[in-house]
Amino acid sequence: MTLKYKPDFEEAQKRWTYFWNKELYKRPLLVAWCIKQGKKLPPDSLSLRYYVAYNGLWKQQIELFNQWAECIEFLGESIPSLAPDFGPDQFAAFYGAELKFSEQSKQTNWAEPIIHDWNKFLPLRFNPENLTFKKLVEYTKIIAKDAKGKYLVSDIDKHSNIDTLLALRGAEKLCTDLYDCPEIIERAMLDLRKDFPKISDILYEAGVDNAGLGTTVSWTGGYYSEKKFGVVQADFICMMSPEMFRKYVMPALEEEIEYYDHSYFHLDGPADLKHLDDILSIKKLGILQWQPGEGKKPNFRWLDVLQKAQKAGKAVCVFGNSNERLTPEIVKQLHKELEPEKTIYHVDVRNQKEFDELSKWLEEN
Repeated sequence: MTLKYKPDFEEAQKRWTYFWNKELYKRPLLVAWCIKQGKKLPPDSLSLRYYVAYNGLWKQQIELFNQWAECIEFLGESIPSLAPDFGPDQFAAFYGAELKFSEQSKQTNWAEPIIHDWNKFLPLRFNPENLTFKKLVEYTKIIAKDAKGKYLVSDIDKHSNIDTLLALRGAEKLCTDLYDCPEIIERAMLDLRKDFPKISDILYEAGVDNAGLGTTVSWTGGYYSEKKFGVVQADFICMMSPEMFRKYVMPALEEEIEYYDHSYFHLDGPADLKHLDDILSIKKLGILQWQPGEGKKPNFRWLDVLQKAQKAGKAVCVFGNSNERLTPEIVKQLHKELEPEKTIYHVDVRNQKEFDELSKWLEEN
């Protein structure tokens, strides 16, 4: 099997299969890309992707992606893929919220809270005829049709469970609700937990089942699995105590991780570290993606977190930031500290030659 934008797709598949089986095949996984020699990148295809997609300019977005992918060498285990995202609060939109854009900042969007009286809003019920959801399913099918033989369809950025309540209710009110009416939050979370597999099944069928060849998570650099694979996250937990997290959110995370054959948890920011032990205790979780946050030292400088995750049996993804790149030389240093079969390096390389030299060194060492 081959992909137009990934001629060595079969080799990458093999390496991912070994990884999911917790076995080492020659070297740790490497996710990287560079611009093809003689190519010039087209206009940015990603910064306005939510705005373009939500407004129905699907053909335009797909053309931009293809123009970009034509210029890219997807190196190592990086898989070309496109996610049919409408924005980080799209799950809330499935329950009636409206996604809003600012004309001054079209790169992202938000949902204005619509729950003002819980008693009038509960129970939360997902309706497959919801306009935003129907548009997203249609968009996903169109991407899947274009993707065949060229790239893969990625899972969406879900922000499900407590993050959906955050968007529907608002941060301040949700925080006070956890004290004033915790039984209502528990009921709402149960409603969302029941709907998660229904929503995910429909989107999976629209995308992966139509395009074939497995599933990816594109915003991580094209991670791949032949089976169901997705990101699990809960950004609101930075504002929750460990006790509240365990009672209201942990069961939802466990169920979402159980839904997938393979998954990784996106842990976002130092305030989330108080929940690290609980998250690592989830047996089926495969990968921890530790995101230190804006202005912090890069992910690869948090060896204590990465090694703790590996000791708990989880793989880790290792990457740099805009201030400090994860270069091949740094990868060689980290290779002494991290278990290779449980590590995915997002290495920043300038060209194919630099990547090949690193790959050979890792195999030899």
